[in-house]
Amino acid sequence: MRAARVFPWLLLLALALAQSLSLDLRPYLVQVVDGKEVYQENPTQVKPKDVLEWRLEAENRTEAPLRQVVLVIPIPKETYYLEGTAKPLVLKGATIHPEFSYDGGKTYGKPPLKKRVRVVENGREVEREVEVKPEEYTHVRWVIPELPAKAKVQVLLRTVVR
Repeated sequence: MRAARVFPWLLLLALALAQSLSLDLRPYLVQVVDGKEVYQENPTQVKPKDVLEWRLEAENRTEAPLRQVVLVIPIPKETYYLEGTAKPLVLKGATIHPEFSYDGGKTYGKPPLKKRVRVVENGREVEREVEVKPEEYTHVRWVIPELPAKAKVQVLLRTVVR
């Protein structure tokens, strides 16, 4: 019985490794020098209000297309998402719009995101639906229906240091 439980897990792991999707996420400090943006890769020091650009590159290293590739950029807690900087990805004529999460990557949606909160009104607790601010986003993802063989794509977004 124990082997029956372990086998599907090993099979899924083997399938995942066989897909050979290479991911590379790097931060860049964005500075404006003489009116032009300059990027410093992997900055060692940042300060409040600094802008970081996070670039995620994905490469399909196989000879076959990969289906339902999910690219996720987590937003560090020390930063907040800079609204409008996660752009759609255009691949083979299709536009893939980013989706956002405010709950640690459990759920995703397109803006405006809504959440339910409890508030006290006239001495009693009620539940209200409120719009999630972009500064509350925790993750951004792009779901690629099919990544062609040997293809490389890059998605990016910007955050501001708190």
